[in-house]
Amino acid sequence: MRFLQGTYGIDLLSLLLLFLSSLFNLSRYTRIVGLAIFLIAIFRVFSRNIYKRRSELNSFISFINKPLSKFGVSIPINLPPFDLNNLSYVFRIFENKIKEKKNFKITKCPTCGQKLRLPRKKGKIVVTCKRCSNKFDFKT
Repeated sequence: MRFLQGTYGIDLLSLLLLFLSSLFNLSRYTRIVGLAIFLIAIFRVFSRNIYKRRSELNSFISFINKPLSKFGVSIPINLPPFDLNNLSYVFRIFENKIKEKKNFKITKCPTCGQKLRLPRKKGKIVVTCKRCSNKFDFKT
């Protein structure tokens, strides 16, 4: 176990790189690209420069969160290196966001910007903001 002591370890980006390398290794024409991606992933796992690997992971997660934010989902940036409990936590968040989008509509108060969760399929309703007590009409 001392062999891995002080190394960065496996994180979300390393797992994605390993997955991509296995996809590129399916064809003999792209095998060199797959090998290069695999070596980058292994380098990240055994790297002792934890600060740089962490900043790479944060920039990757912020890049991924931009398209995911259109669906109201995001990956938390403060995930520690790979842990099965954290991975199940991320999937649980995705699942809850999808269930919530089905039953509720998220809107912002026009005055203070507070996020409000409104039930869907209720027609036109009068919404009262919890923060500033502003009343406004909203169609759900």
